[in-house]
Amino acid sequence: MERHNGELRRKILHAYYVLFILIGVIIVLDICSGGKFTATASVINVLRVSASPLIIAVPATLLMMTGNIDLSVGGMCSMVAVMYSKLAQTGLSLPLCMLIVLAAGAGAGWFNGLLVARLRITPVIATLATMSLFWGIAKILVPQRLNMIKGDMPENMMVYAKGDVFLNIPPSIVVCIIAIVIFVILEKKSTLGKYAIAIGGNITAAQLAGINTRFIIWLLFVLTGLMTGFAGITYASYMNAGDFNVGSGTEVLVIIAILLGGTSFSGGKGSILKTVTAVYIMMSLDKGLTLMKVDSYWSMLVNGIVFITALVLDNAITLNDIGRRRKEGIERSLSRISGPAAE
Repeated sequence: MERHNGELRRKILHAYYVLFILIGVIIVLDICSGGKFTATASVINVLRVSASPLIIAVPATLLMMTGNIDLSVGGMCSMVAVMYSKLAQTGLSLPLCMLIVLAAGAGAGWFNGLLVARLRITPVIATLATMSLFWGIAKILVPQRLNMIKGDMPENMMVYAKGDVFLNIPPSIVVCIIAIVIFVILEKKSTLGKYAIAIGGNITAAQLAGINTRFIIWLLFVLTGLMTGFAGITYASYMNAGDFNVGSGTEVLVIIAILLGGTSFSGGKGSILKTVTAVYIMMSLDKGLTLMKVDSYWSMLVNGIVFITALVLDNAITLNDIGRRRKEGIERSLSRISGPAAE
């Protein structure tokens, strides 16, 4: 009975530990800020600033489940933000500008997939190279001696990130919620989610089972690029400008959130909903410390601590799974040995 209760507590902790951390962070920040953190305006602000990293982290979680990673999302985000702002300055309709830059984001993801899935270049190396490439394109598009494209923007450009669909919630958050729902369904109910886990668990076995592993990995890179396009649009709309540095650090934040959410760096397991919760942990910490007027270098320190925690957690989960599988294998072997003897 005691063993059963211990196993039940372990399962509950494993299933909801990210949620417990988020609740604890909110309580601590609210107490330290004198109740300001849970004020309606503060909550909506956290939701707004979380939209960009969140919409990237959702498909990137599925990608990491395959054992692959995209480090270029920060550079890609900057490139899209600059492209969107530059197109908006020309007088093109904003929906057309969005379609063009979303296609650019998907194309960038396609190129990453080409390098990794087709040319078999290590994902970390390939996407580090394309990160530099995308940032270079963003820098080239910005006029010399300037950090961003600004001025002469359409009056309604900021509506996407700061508008009011209902309850002061902008369209970017609505799009983010829709994306979460779609990708959770893909993870839980579609063959794409099952194949992603199978590829991350054992790519050789997945290939022998008839799964087109190259196509699945390539597709997930494209989806990550597409969603990064939405993130770039959100950043540009929020700032009403195209800053080529706007995506700086986004890739680190996304990776921290994915690992903190329990997705293994080596693939084979993960949860989009846990990643979503982890993103809110990261953004709550960032905005909570800002609200308390804590210097920015303390935020960097906190992010470093959280990153190390996420890596340790990923390692612990991986070792635990290896130990559990090894124990189950030993138990099965012993049962086979003891079976005939008992007879």
